[in-house]
Amino acid sequence: MISLLSHRVVFVGGKGGVGRSTISAALGLAASRRGLRTVIAEMNGSETMADIFGRGPVGYAGGELRPGLHAVSITPSAAVEEYLVRQLKFRVLYNLVFGNRFIEPFMNAVLGLSDLISVGKVMDLEWMVDATRPSGLAWDLVVVDAPATGHSLSMLRTPRTMMDITRVGPLYQNARLIRDLLEDHRRTCFLGVSLAEEMPVQEMSEMVARLRAEVPIELTGIVVNGVRPRPFDGDELAAFRAFERWAARHHGPAEDAARTARRMVHRRARHEAQIRQLAATADLPLVEVPLLPHGRRAEDLLDPIALRLEPWL
Repeated sequence: MISLLSHRVVFVGGKGGVGRSTISAALGLAASRRGLRTVIAEMNGSETMADIFGRGPVGYAGGELRPGLHAVSITPSAAVEEYLVRQLKFRVLYNLVFGNRFIEPFMNAVLGLSDLISVGKVMDLEWMVDATRPSGLAWDLVVVDAPATGHSLSMLRTPRTMMDITRVGPLYQNARLIRDLLEDHRRTCFLGVSLAEEMPVQEMSEMVARLRAEVPIELTGIVVNGVRPRPFDGDELAAFRAFERWAARHHGPAEDAARTARRMVHRRARHEAQIRQLAATADLPLVEVPLLPHGRRAEDLLDPIALRLEPWL
């Protein structure tokens, strides 16, 4: 597997509820601790990073989460406005044309303009100049906390779609630049996130297949999040089976304990089966992140996750 940190842009995607934002936060924190000035780009105006790191909203202008680690919240309307004002030069013309309640839905729904320009904002972050830094660039790494599967696929396909629609002109040129970023395996990669459960595994397998067919982005691997621990190994499992048989004859607390342990064994077995299924269908490197305890601050959970990602950094 190619190192995640050898790229300049890492898209983190998967089904809703699988922990994409937590994995994005852990990756960003690990990168910043290695001396890479990192920004996490949240899509659709999300402010999850502010919650994870216990600070106020960062907004579209962005803000610092920790030394060397920043976040921006990319709102589609703000990204479109920024782009069109820059292209049209006059804000009054933008307000006249694109503030129209009939034109704006057409541009977004038919042309996918907001998706294209949202990814274009990611490209702007990758290109952003900072003359005070030796590299001349503001960011060493952009981590994109991408939207859920269907929207991510649509967003990543949009540059090619826009090129097919427009053929010429400023939108075509910008779509081509964004396509070049997404498809440059030296600059950009995609990291999948799934749970070890049937629906997330099926959705991630389908997403990988569609990305391979429709968007030639570099696929680096899949994080399997929230994996149940293995309660027994080797001789321990054999000992548990013996205890289970004994408890069945004696009932009472021993039988209750055996029943609880049996559920743990079965849950782990189901997780292992789903992980094998994902490995077979996606054909990508996997790393397991264990189920972490509830009730702790989200930031306190990032270090154990970063340690799991270490071989990929």
